[in-house]
Amino acid sequence: MAPVDLFQHCKTVGIIAEYNPFHNGHAYQIREVRKQSGADYIIIVMSGDFVQRGRPALLDKYARARLALLGGADLVLELPCAAASGSAARFAQEAVRILDRLGVVQELWFGSEAGELAPLLEAAAVLAEEPPHFRNALRQSLRQGNSYPLARQKALEACSADGEKLAAPELLCLPNNILGIEYCTALKRLRSSVLPRTLKRVGSGYHDRQASGSFASASALRLAVKTGNPEEAERQMPPEVFSAFSCLLSREGWLELNDFSLLLKCLLLDSREEDLLPCMPRETARRVLSLRNHFLSFSQFAELIKTRGRTRSSIDRDLLHFLLGIPSASSLSPGSAFSGSLACRTITDDGFARVLGFRRRSSPLLASIKQAEGLRLEARPSRLPREAYALDLRASNLYEAVRSQKMGQSFREECTRQPVIL
Repeated sequence: MAPVDLFQHCKTVGIIAEYNPFHNGHAYQIREVRKQSGADYIIIVMSGDFVQRGRPALLDKYARARLALLGGADLVLELPCAAASGSAARFAQEAVRILDRLGVVQELWFGSEAGELAPLLEAAAVLAEEPPHFRNALRQSLRQGNSYPLARQKALEACSADGEKLAAPELLCLPNNILGIEYCTALKRLRSSVLPRTLKRVGSGYHDRQASGSFASASALRLAVKTGNPEEAERQMPPEVFSAFSCLLSREGWLELNDFSLLLKCLLLDSREEDLLPCMPRETARRVLSLRNHFLSFSQFAELIKTRGRTRSSIDRDLLHFLLGIPSASSLSPGSAFSGSLACRTITDDGFARVLGFRRRSSPLLASIKQAEGLRLEARPSRLPREAYALDLRASNLYEAVRSQKMGQSFREECTRQPVIL
């Protein structure tokens, strides 16, 4: 959908994020995007209470929306849980679709290890177009028992050897490059007029667990919190963000994967294969049932049922989707590279976007979105399509139930929560 020709003096760009938690690298990205793009407004499409690796976010979506707004965002929208906790392709496809359908976004900005757009676009073109040689190579690699990400990388390498257009295959080894390519692929598949733009990622690597320097990874910050050293985050966050982060941690606590262990084990006790199949492949479902008596914790069990052909993140996603009741079984053809289609309806399909928070100064942006008549912004769950929002409602209530029980606090039903307004 092309952006509408309203407020021509204003420029609006989008960023897709998890902010788990928000840190200096994210603040740097927002500053640089605003500087380099000349954007008047920055819209964030952010994961809700569960994130792409199949795990609960450290803090809930309202807390993380507050940190994002303090860090420079103008409007934070929720990425539906089925996509937010899905594969990279599903995560990217739904988030890009939201930005595209808003009707006011001119550019999508993302960080990448490559730091340049051309090689990412070349790889995305292959994934979007799926030339025959690529499809054949992908099918063959999957038959050899490789995980899907590795099979796709090998198929891209095969295309390169065959002389077809392709960026360097090592691009698919680095996490931000992978997501960047998925964003570009989604834009191509949607035939969106939104233009992709990239910044070179700075600081520690995505998986680096050491909180060194002033640009540590979110992984390092989560580890610092979980090992009882949240003060290590002080030099890794803008002062105003850190102040809010500290208050939120002390008031609301934080969650990790194993906080959901008992819930998952209880569900597995009486489950049958047909109960698991909407959420995972048959082979994985059978391993789950055959090994469930060895369940000690969510994390331990995911590692136990992992096989050579499945990544740990994909196993975590399968188990989380079973816990949340999210159908995610893929109808992906063995010869197709595209795995971005969701197996359930979202509020995007019904023309809505969920508002988690915004700055009062962004009222012209909200007005332009309304006039664009693309997606309708809504902050109140009671006003959202009941069927399409049911899975997100369940996920948020389950997250809050575990959090409130862990902290010994009263439960806050999702329909009573208010958006963050700064």
